[in-house]
Amino acid sequence: MTNTTEPVADDTIKCHHDDPSTCEAWCGRDPEQGRLLGIFFNPPMAIARVGRSKHPMPAYRWKLDDNPHRGVQTMIEPAPTLIPDSIHGNGHHPYRLTIDHPQSVSFKDRKGRVRPVAPFFELWARLQDTDGSIIEVPVTRTFLRHRGVRLKDLRFTVIAANRKAQARTKLASDAAVARKVFSAHDYRSHHLHAISPHTEDQVPLVREDAPLPLGKVQTFRENCEQWSCKTRLDQIRLRFTPGKGDAFGPPEATRAPASPLPPGAFEPPMTEYGNIQKMTRKENRILSSDSPWVGFNFRTDNTPKWPTPMDSYDGARVGSGNGWGLIDDTCDLTLKAEMSVAGKHHVARARSFAGPPDFAPDKRPMYSIKDELEDRDLPPAEFDKQKTPDDVLDLFRRIFETASLMNLDQRRSWALAGNAQLLSQSDPDDPDWDNGITPRVGPRSMRESDKPLADLVPNYTPGQGDTVKPKSGDNDRLPYTQVVQQVHARMCDSPVLRAFLARDPNRVRQIVRPPFGYVSELPKIPGVQQTAKVQFKRKADITADDTTAAADAEVRFRDPRQTIDQTYDMRMPPFMRHSMGVPLSVTRRQYDLLMGYLDRLEHDWQDTVQPVRSNTGESDK
Repeated sequence: MTNTTEPVADDTIKCHHDDPSTCEAWCGRDPEQGRLLGIFFNPPMAIARVGRSKHPMPAYRWKLDDNPHRGVQTMIEPAPTLIPDSIHGNGHHPYRLTIDHPQSVSFKDRKGRVRPVAPFFELWARLQDTDGSIIEVPVTRTFLRHRGVRLKDLRFTVIAANRKAQARTKLASDAAVARKVFSAHDYRSHHLHAISPHTEDQVPLVREDAPLPLGKVQTFRENCEQWSCKTRLDQIRLRFTPGKGDAFGPPEATRAPASPLPPGAFEPPMTEYGNIQKMTRKENRILSSDSPWVGFNFRTDNTPKWPTPMDSYDGARVGSGNGWGLIDDTCDLTLKAEMSVAGKHHVARARSFAGPPDFAPDKRPMYSIKDELEDRDLPPAEFDKQKTPDDVLDLFRRIFETASLMNLDQRRSWALAGNAQLLSQSDPDDPDWDNGITPRVGPRSMRESDKPLADLVPNYTPGQGDTVKPKSGDNDRLPYTQVVQQVHARMCDSPVLRAFLARDPNRVRQIVRPPFGYVSELPKIPGVQQTAKVQFKRKADITADDTTAAADAEVRFRDPRQTIDQTYDMRMPPFMRHSMGVPLSVTRRQYDLLMGYLDRLEHDWQDTVQPVRSNTGESDK
């Protein structure tokens, strides 16, 4: 049946708030109270993931498994999930939301199809209360009505775009853009059918008669029967459901040979092709054949092509390297909500990204988008006696999870071969071509010649020798990969990690790859002017007459203009690649936090050990 009732009376609301002030702000609040300052989406940014299943992923949380028999590791557990429910019971709009409590988490449906991740965006209002305080409340139909706004006056604008081809050809006619404008009372599914913008004499990659499906967006009717103060089902929400994860191409995109090269190899030794594979489904061959994207080649004019890596399009590493003209249905999405109250225009914005299914959804990455944003916007990390040890431990646990997913043998082989190409070395297998470079960037990287950085790896892999490609055997098919997991697993334990960091802090400083420096820290003329050095000691410990300060100074960041800083080595994270095509590092805030923690551990160790030596009569010399 159609639900047109207003929110239930306050005394029937199921209140679950522990904080009475929060309860007053949400549950028993007069809808007319407070001056509207603005509206916003929560979350302001979300990641969607494509999938062919009709049933999106349920909600789940990460948690730490502290079972000593399994070791500390991240696990996932189901969480309360919002489920769309057809009000009329016929499977058609309008839909309202109900709460489900799943008992398990499955990333595929019963037919083996990947379940998409479809995020919700809640609309909130920021109010100034009568006492001057600022509070945040959910935007509901009742909230709007008491401010003279109808649902049809609240307007959404959603723009979804796939610009992968445009980023290479630099032509807007090779982009695929969808734009939908609708009101909050329009509960239909708004399909994001993208086409290519173009002018006269331009060939659109995606024609209007054959649009590219980039998913859909939808709003929901309020549910005033099951809501509680913690889950406001009467709140205005918008959901983005991404595409299926299909590839699209021109009519010629039928079958093509796969590259015979192993991952990371760029030049085939001979004209040889791999298995013949289907490029696209028959129904997905809808793109224009005469678009500049079909046949694009990153080798044209023998000049670097943006974005990096230049060869990451279909067809780049087969034959002449001409592109096959394929794109997929991933996209970037912007959302905007607009309404006017008392003559003032209010706008809320949010963003979403639709990407492929997560490679390891039950594992946490070394750093996330949140870490990237904090690194950009927040001031340098400061040492906190209570918080910093836990933050560093959590970082090392995430590093272990990332390392556990990495094929270090492949990454090392790929990186060392790339180093030789970058530094114009004709024989990448020559063990001595990188003599004089520290850390080593050739076949001796992560071997005995790479000490003191290489400590355990040479002993754990005695049969490998100074080679680029690993010598895998029946019992150690991935020798380097096995070692990195063994080494990092022990760092997930707090006492072991603290002892490791305190025992030899200088080695830890050497073995962690520094991030790139801020522009203000870099010399104006690279290679001519010296890079400024940073003190290892904490500022509070450095006095005006401290003669050892200069000796303790080291460079704690890299210069992206220096060729040597673009090469890969075994510093942590070893041989890993950033999306910009340079060696990966932890974020600047993570690095500063770790260095500050090392400084404090070293300081505390000196204060503890030296008095003990003095009391025992032992010489400090």
